[in-house]
Amino acid sequence: MGAVTAIAHRGDPVAGSENTLPAFAAAAAAGADWVELDLRRTRDGAIVVLHDQTLERLWGLDASVGDLDAVEVTALGQGDERIPTLGQLLAAVELPMMVDFTRREVVEGALAAVQEAGALARAQFVTGNVPALQLLRGLSARARIGLTWTEGTEPPLALLAELGAESWNPWSGLVTAEGVAAVHAAGLLVSCWTVDEEEEMARVLEAGVDAVVSNRIGELLRFVGRG
Repeated sequence: MGAVTAIAHRGDPVAGSENTLPAFAAAAAAGADWVELDLRRTRDGAIVVLHDQTLERLWGLDASVGDLDAVEVTALGQGDERIPTLGQLLAAVELPMMVDFTRREVVEGALAAVQEAGALARAQFVTGNVPALQLLRGLSARARIGLTWTEGTEPPLALLAELGAESWNPWSGLVTAEGVAAVHAAGLLVSCWTVDEEEEMARVLEAGVDAVVSNRIGELLRFVGRG
């Protein structure tokens, strides 16, 4: 169990507001191996670290991030509890990163930010948006790719090979020992999300996954004997 990669979902959302620098710092302090983060694009093309397209749930503003410029988005909040740009996060956090996104519009800017930071080796781009991953692969032969999956228990081995992906990233409820074994036989890894309960941690670890994404990074680390 100790060999599993523990990935902090949006940093440590218990210790700080999700996807903010304090949350990522808390995840690192807790012993996370990786952090997971989400990307959105502002009106003026900046890539910011934010899960929702709208700003209402966390930031109290009834607006789409795509309708605002970066200076407006990053001014929300107070102190360190703000929406960082991807560049700011890359500068502040040295851990490997699972870089999650849903929209193709972030691909070019995100890749540029990661390359500028010299972080290509520690950033794995993950999404279920296959055209976006195809675009990314076309832009960079070296970009690390994981395919997020919600379409069933059978891993799409041909698609993983086409994308040059290094990992299959299913929702945890789709993880089976047979699926994990098939991915491993293809020479690839399996990560899964988002696992917060001990019973589910035990199940996916028994199935043989290589990495687990969790909102409860401290509990996950304790469960695998590292907390």
